[in-house]
Amino acid sequence: MNKVLVMTIEISDIQLFTLLIEKVGEREATNLIDYVKQETSSSVVKTKELLIKDISSLQTHMDDMFSHVDEKFKSQEQLFALKITESKNEMMKAMYITIFIQIISIIGGLMALVKFMK
Repeated sequence: MNKVLVMTIEISDIQLFTLLIEKVGEREATNLIDYVKQETSSSVVKTKELLIKDISSLQTHMDDMFSHVDEKFKSQEQLFALKITESKNEMMKAMYITIFIQIISIIGGLMALVKFMK
């Protein structure tokens, strides 16, 4: 892995101007200071824009992920509701068949009693 060492030095405009004036002159020192200010401010703006773009794309990605999770839960909920409905229908069918068989057996018992009483 490559490690990058980043150092920051805080220096005021006056200190920078004093250092530069001796080397390049007053006009060039002023131009260099203005250039550095412009570049640092534009890089801060670019960094902000990139961060906003990355955050918005991350938010979109997260929304997509959660919408898929919601869809999965909804589909499973519908599946469980369908299974419960099918189970309920099967139980109702079994109850009706049982009641019908009981009615037939009661009628058969009554017919047997009537036959034996004659």
